[in-house]
Amino acid sequence: YDILFKIRKGKSYLRKLTIVEGFQKYQLLELIKSSKLKHDYFEIKEYLIIADTYFYIKNENINSLLKKINRFALDFFNKKNINNIKDIKKIIIISSLVEKEGKDDLDKKLITSVIYNRLEKNMKLDIDATVIYSITKGEYKLNRKLNYSDLKYNSPYNTYKNRGLPPGPICFPGLNTIKIVLEKYKSPYYYYYYDENKNSHIFSKNYNDHIGKLNEYRKNK
Repeated sequence: YDILFKIRKGKSYLRKLTIVEGFQKYQLLELIKSSKLKHDYFEIKEYLIIADTYFYIKNENINSLLKKINRFALDFFNKKNINNIKDIKKIIIISSLVEKEGKDDLDKKLITSVIYNRLEKNMKLDIDATVIYSITKGEYKLNRKLNYSDLKYNSPYNTYKNRGLPPGPICFPGLNTIKIVLEKYKSPYYYYYYDENKNSHIFSKNYNDHIGKLNEYRKNK
């Protein structure tokens, strides 16, 4: 009866695919492989993917779902009067950095402000998450802490070696983080580091203040 009712009403059971905020390419590929989607050749446009829950029909082609995902991103930015792909890509890239670095909304706002402040001064961003992506290329999880030699890793994604933004996003950011980035929160900060004892980032206005706080933290670590 249920099957006949669905056929008569034209209803289909929808399955969902949830891209979690901060997921990387390898995690999305794992989701696709474990789904009921048809797998053939497909291209993941990382700069047009927002972490969210998407719905599909069993045996739907993966390219069909990816088009819906890309359209969701384009529609979101269109409502914000942002239609240029270069501008969209820039926002997604910054949001991916903030997604990987930030702990909560206030933290993300302050990190966003640091990124914009440093970009305005043509300073290197020096973001650890970009070093990790430089090594893994988003294809696996780096199961160790970064060391000093990693900061010299030769990659266009490494913001310790290159000025400006990396060429692409380092993860899939969520809507909340993108909205925070679009706010362009203002602060006087240019530096920050993560304090494991306080489980939060510590922000500074200048390099000397930053180094002073960082050295004090390392003594008490």
